[in-house]
Amino acid sequence: MSSRRSILGSALDALPPPSDPLRELFEACKTGDAVRVKKLITPQTVNARDTAGRKSTPLHFAAGYGRREVVEILIAAGAALQARDDGGLQPLHNACSFGHADVVRALLGAGAAPAARDNWGYTPLHEAAAKGKVDVCIALLQHGADPNIRNTEGKTPLDLADSATRPVLTGEYCAADVLEAARSGADDRLASLLTPLNVNVHASDGRRSTPLHLAAGYNRARAVRLLLQRGADVHAKDKGGLVPLHNACSYGHYEVTELLVRAGADVNATDLWAFTPLHEAASKARLEVCSLLLSEGADPTLLNCHGKSALDVAPTRELQERLAFEYRGHCLLEACRLAEPARVKKQLTAVSGHQHQNSQASTSGSTPSLPGECSVEALVNFQHVGTGDRPLHCAASSVYPKRKQVMEMLIRKGARVNEKNKDGQTPLHVATEHAHLDAMDLLLRHGAKVNACDGRGSSALAVAARRDSAAACRLLLACGADTTADAMYPQPDDACANAAALRLLEAARTGDVENARTILDARPRLVNCRDVDGRHSTPLHFAAGYNRLPLAQLLLQRGADVHAKDKGGLVPLHNACSYGHYELTELLVSAGAGVNAADLWRFTPLHEAAAKGKADIVRLLLKHGADPTRRNRDGLTPLQLVRAGDSDTADALRGDAALLDAAKRGDLARARKLITPQNVNCRDTHGRNSTPLHLAAGYNNLEVAEALLEAGAGVSARDKGGLVPLHNAASYGHVELAALLLRAGTPPNAADRWGFTPLHEAAHKARTQLCALLLAHGADPYLKNQEGQTALDLAGAEDVRSLLQDAMTSAAGSVAAPAPLPPPLPPPQQPVLMPSGDTVPLALPVVPSNYWAEGSRGSLEDAAGRPASALSTSESLQTFLSSIGLEQLTQVLEREQITVDILSEMSHEDLRAVGVAAYGHRHRLLKAARHSLQAASEWYGGTTLVEVAPGAEGECADSEYSIVEREMQGTVRAHRDHAGGSFTHYNVVRVCMSRTASTPSWSGRCRAPSARTGTTRGGASRTIML
Repeated sequence: MSSRRSILGSALDALPPPSDPLRELFEACKTGDAVRVKKLITPQTVNARDTAGRKSTPLHFAAGYGRREVVEILIAAGAALQARDDGGLQPLHNACSFGHADVVRALLGAGAAPAARDNWGYTPLHEAAAKGKVDVCIALLQHGADPNIRNTEGKTPLDLADSATRPVLTGEYCAADVLEAARSGADDRLASLLTPLNVNVHASDGRRSTPLHLAAGYNRARAVRLLLQRGADVHAKDKGGLVPLHNACSYGHYEVTELLVRAGADVNATDLWAFTPLHEAASKARLEVCSLLLSEGADPTLLNCHGKSALDVAPTRELQERLAFEYRGHCLLEACRLAEPARVKKQLTAVSGHQHQNSQASTSGSTPSLPGECSVEALVNFQHVGTGDRPLHCAASSVYPKRKQVMEMLIRKGARVNEKNKDGQTPLHVATEHAHLDAMDLLLRHGAKVNACDGRGSSALAVAARRDSAAACRLLLACGADTTADAMYPQPDDACANAAALRLLEAARTGDVENARTILDARPRLVNCRDVDGRHSTPLHFAAGYNRLPLAQLLLQRGADVHAKDKGGLVPLHNACSYGHYELTELLVSAGAGVNAADLWRFTPLHEAAAKGKADIVRLLLKHGADPTRRNRDGLTPLQLVRAGDSDTADALRGDAALLDAAKRGDLARARKLITPQNVNCRDTHGRNSTPLHLAAGYNNLEVAEALLEAGAGVSARDKGGLVPLHNAASYGHVELAALLLRAGTPPNAADRWGFTPLHEAAHKARTQLCALLLAHGADPYLKNQEGQTALDLAGAEDVRSLLQDAMTSAAGSVAAPAPLPPPLPPPQQPVLMPSGDTVPLALPVVPSNYWAEGSRGSLEDAAGRPASALSTSESLQTFLSSIGLEQLTQVLEREQITVDILSEMSHEDLRAVGVAAYGHRHRLLKAARHSLQAASEWYGGTTLVEVAPGAEGECADSEYSIVEREMQGTVRAHRDHAGGSFTHYNVVRVCMSRTASTPSWSGRCRAPSARTGTTRGGASRTIML
């Protein structure tokens, strides 16, 4: 052994002497100089030997030194993979011994033998195991290396394994990772770790599942395929005796179940409690899986440890009857294949007997005791879920002599002679395929269509011609078979069985309309031909999937079936929706495609579009009646398949709920996308029956509300409680939104079911500003709710109560208004000094001498020229406050030296600043102050707007004023403001100002507090015009 190792270790260092012409080639292979190797390599030198050493070839050197690029060049040039050196080593031995995993994979991929032995019986796996090359061991095992081969000393690779490679050869290497990769569906990770030694590793805890158990239970179809390819055991049992098929059936994983059954899984395997896979599927109502198991021979009559059959554990009566019917159907199919009339009669009689019992039970009012009631006609036309064969197909293909008798029995019971299986074959096609003339004659006498075509476009005559059955041809011709197409030009029966059909399918895929039209003109029956070597797709499936709109239109014109299903149960509409082809989807829907058609996994076209994020197609399908609540086999709706972040698709599926949510959240961009004339007034049917405008109003989303109103949202729409949107805005104090609704025409006095108006809501919630807004827009404060309460009765805040009392007083006053006063006499004209120096006579008010003695305006001196005392001012203010019931504010206003005339110039903010907090108090103060001053005198002692008498030809008497006005008018630029007003000229006002000393105004007090005590002499010193 030691001598072998020393020989192997020195072999790679030996090179030919310098005089050897091959030395340069070997040196280039050793160093990995790919350019030199390409120049030096020839057919004569590619397998040259190192005669001075161990007779290695260039490939031995390149493999031993891990020169992958050079190895690939040599292999391409024809290097011998099985070439042996003096020790019997092949290049693969060298690569494995030195751990060059990438070179090992390249050699194995090119056909190197993983079981090759050297002169001592060592395989490449022995080399890798002994040298601790884990990756190489995995690569060898994945390519079929045998871990049980022994060398000349009787040692297996495991016997020689290093501590690092021992777990690989025992199957324990990365077992947890293998199990997790199978569970999670990490296919690449699984493929890199999986070997024949760990493919069936059991978990060390839990249920001791194998990777196949986990992949089957978690519906990892690709992982299941990989595991089966690598030798996974479909019969492996976990701690409870379950095989992988139990897991797949229990969770309803149809595709995985199909893979396991095809791999040889026992459909009647039992666990420790005698539960079969059918027990699992039936108890969980996995209908499709139950049908598949029954078609593969599952027995529903087997009993578990509780004495229950699969029929007994089915949760519903309908499922029990369905399973019993399918089991009878499969029993009938088997009896027809064996052409056993007695068994066929037994099945049909059993059904007839159940029907008779049921009729008696229905008469007596009791329920039938046995599941599986069905009609005889339904049973004789039962269809196999996999092949699509019916009893007549099975009987027509039977090799047993009593097939004709069985077929006659089936036809008498109502079997349909022209039904087709999955390949499009009628019973006549099947009988012709087997040259059963008696069956053919029987079928033709009972109405079989002699020219019906199968999925490849072949008639029975074409089939007979391919079979070289002259008797069958004569029989068919005698019955009127068409000789113009298939019968005259039969196609070979191989993978390209029908060249025309294949050309049509290819034309549908590429969108070649002219070629497709030519083929269909010659063979119109090919319009629904099938891709029999693929998914059994029709031309329309291809056109829909590849977005070939003109070709799809042609196929539909020629009679293409929009309901045709491929092997997975997909209709053409599934393909169009999955790939987002909007126009093609529209075309198929208009042609009658079922928008709720489901495939074998219960995916509808809406599921496909939702999962792929095709929002436009989702809307189209919903518009045409697609059901967004349908669930697939995993119990998921289309909405649950939408990818995270795909809000457009999710909103399309949510429908009205999405718009309601956008209105509630104030998402303007989203709302604009969703608003349509049809949904602008949609309702929250699961809540208060609110409209989007109700929600926008209640949540103060002004911009969304504006968008809704622009789209025609109803301002008077009522929710479940009779509330209009204005109620919501008023209740929550949203002033701007309430103003928007009022401008849009919402009735301010709308009452809900309990008689509450928006004013009731605002008053009850102390929304002062909203109360003022509603009152300004005509809200009636006298309206009462069903309990006889006005808004004032509900108001708790003092300022709201004051506001409402004021409004009610004003409303009462307007009802009994006093008689109007006589018009005042026109004031006398006085000469006025104009800016030009001219004196113009104007009608100006004359201020009475005692006007200023009131202390509320003008000078601080009385009419006699004496200063007004603080007492008189205080008394005047007290009188004013007492008249409006606000005596408590006297001290506040006196502290700030505020008189009635100053009050008239103040605002709410000013009053709040000096300590008047209540809105109602401020409102009454300001209103009363201004009203008091207006009523005190018709004379105004300050600035006055007057009309200047025009001169000749309409000009103003003051020429300077006219010049200034013309200059100003010349600067006008026409424009519009935000409210839509149009401005084209100035309205120049002439102001007459009487220069008279007076009490400082509120603004003056704010600007110059130090001047508050200043006084001037009363009387107008001069009147001028500005």
